Amino acid sequence: MTLRGIADEKQLATLTRILDDYCEQAGIEGSHPAREHLARRLIALFSGGIDSPDDIRMALDSISKDWKPSAIQ
Repeated sequence: MTLRGIADEKQLATLTRILDDYCEQAGIEGSHPAREHLARRLIALFSGGIDSPDDIRMALDSISKDWKPSAIQ
């Protein structure tokens, strides 16, 4: 049993993959501040008990509109 908010190796790999895929689809480059912002939100979501990849992606969608490259000038 994994404690809530503590990622094991498999979960950490899944969270990393979610972030990588999400940023790639959104056009967010590896060094862009938006990636770090989304990574912090992803960890906060997971720590708060949201561990479904689909639920995490939906939550990131709701906060990323201000961080997507089209909104960044």
